[in-house]
Amino acid sequence: MDLQRFLAWAFILLAGIPALLAQTAPATYWVQFTNKDHTPYSLSEPNAYLSPRAIERRARQGIAIDSLDLPVDPAYIAQLRAAGQIELLNVSKWFNAVTIRSTDTLALDSLDLLPFVHQVRITRDNQPRPALHADKLELPLAARSFADDYGRSFRQVEMMNGHLLHEVGGAKGRGMLIGVLDSGYEDADILPGLADLRERHGIVLARDLVEPGGNVYAAHYHGRSVLSVMAGYMADQLQGTAPLADYVLVRTEDVTSEYPVEEDNWVSGAELCDSIGCDVLNTSLGYTTFDDSTLNHTYADLNGLTSRMTMAADIAVRKGMLVVNSAGNSGAQPWHYISVPADAFDILAVGAVDTARQVVNFSSRGPSADGRVKPDVAAMGLNTIGLDGAGWNVGPINGTSFSAPLVAGLSACLWQLHRDRTAHEIMAAIRQSASHHGRPNDSIGYGIPDYWRAHLLLGGRDLTSLDGPTAVGILPVPFTDFMDVEVFAGNEDHASVEIHDVLGRIVWKTRASLEPGTFTRLRLEDGALRNLRSGAYIVAVGVGGSWITKKVVKAQ
Repeated sequence: MDLQRFLAWAFILLAGIPALLAQTAPATYWVQFTNKDHTPYSLSEPNAYLSPRAIERRARQGIAIDSLDLPVDPAYIAQLRAAGQIELLNVSKWFNAVTIRSTDTLALDSLDLLPFVHQVRITRDNQPRPALHADKLELPLAARSFADDYGRSFRQVEMMNGHLLHEVGGAKGRGMLIGVLDSGYEDADILPGLADLRERHGIVLARDLVEPGGNVYAAHYHGRSVLSVMAGYMADQLQGTAPLADYVLVRTEDVTSEYPVEEDNWVSGAELCDSIGCDVLNTSLGYTTFDDSTLNHTYADLNGLTSRMTMAADIAVRKGMLVVNSAGNSGAQPWHYISVPADAFDILAVGAVDTARQVVNFSSRGPSADGRVKPDVAAMGLNTIGLDGAGWNVGPINGTSFSAPLVAGLSACLWQLHRDRTAHEIMAAIRQSASHHGRPNDSIGYGIPDYWRAHLLLGGRDLTSLDGPTAVGILPVPFTDFMDVEVFAGNEDHASVEIHDVLGRIVWKTRASLEPGTFTRLRLEDGALRNLRSGAYIVAVGVGGSWITKKVVKAQ
């Protein structure tokens, strides 16, 4: 689908939004309607409000189009706006509601009298307060360096065997559409680290839902750093987890304050991404307490059923999208627990570990208030490599804000290889592949995913029950100039590989490092291996006390 057609679908939900009113310090409100009884839209003609891509995504996963998909009745919106000086900000078809902004008290008082209005609830008042959450997306940085094919970003990809999806599986996100809901994407339209993304026209849509009509590229930097972890590329410095995917960039977060209206912005953003046809949603945001303490969430609210944003995250999955959200950065703070919407039932809430695979103190802990495992999984969130605060350089960035997009990008790559699977099946495989699947905890949930093992599982090879060190397989057969050895490390830190000729003599051997607790596919190649004569050989692989042997053929 070309860009013009994408944009046409993107404007459906938000059509008719007026210019900003000349008001000072207006308050925002959530207005929910009673029904969609007189909507001009029909379930039998979904092409009027869903893109072909969104319809195809539902059909592929056996998801019926239902009343949640129907847009809000435009007649209700028109009558609402006719009540007075009311600015329409965003629309939610899933909750049959709108977000408005106004200082017209007479108009606001009249809304409850309209027969189709179910409730009116304030989501941001107009009282001046100190910005208690101005630094909510900031974490201190520390220097670190890596050296490998991905430059400094290799460790964060390798830790989840994402490089195997990229290099062996050939999946880098091509054909996948990822929605990013965040605070802004400052200078993403000019920075060199995102030049490859722009040059291939990989940004399908950019939309500001905080200030409708605003420029997301002039807003906050946080979303741009998040985007770089998935889509960034700088030779020998940075390669994102889904560098060939396409992206929808939506601003839902206002970093200058903290109010529930931002959750409602997110709801509209998720619906927008759904209507366009996004496959994966990444959100590196979370909500607990607000500048107006009377609006605060409590830990008891984190039950998957209370927050509108949490419920919307689950609806997004029901519509066929895979939703990834940061767990939060409150692990060392009084709040301690995950944030909204990480408590949702069917999403991947992501905690943070360091380069040694150990949980970091700031990563928010579980469980959910109703006792479910949270976070779901974890990825590298300390010294993650992406575009730094200024954006012109690659550097370390900290927080579950950056562990989440690592997971989102690789999840898109995994789904690229298994397009016949549903979002639920992809998430189940990711959880099952993770390091602590059999013994989940409140710090990293089911553990650090292994995307190659998840790929094998979806393809019919279930290696998720491996416990002790095991040599699993040797390929390709025949081999020429390299050999791949599949190993589960268990508690071991190395593997031995020997090649014997038909007389039993050792003609080649090596010792390869392993990372304990991981499934690894070792690429073995050197001049001596390439120069072996063609013919039959026996390969022996040892890990701990476990050895396997396999007859192989060396081709010319």
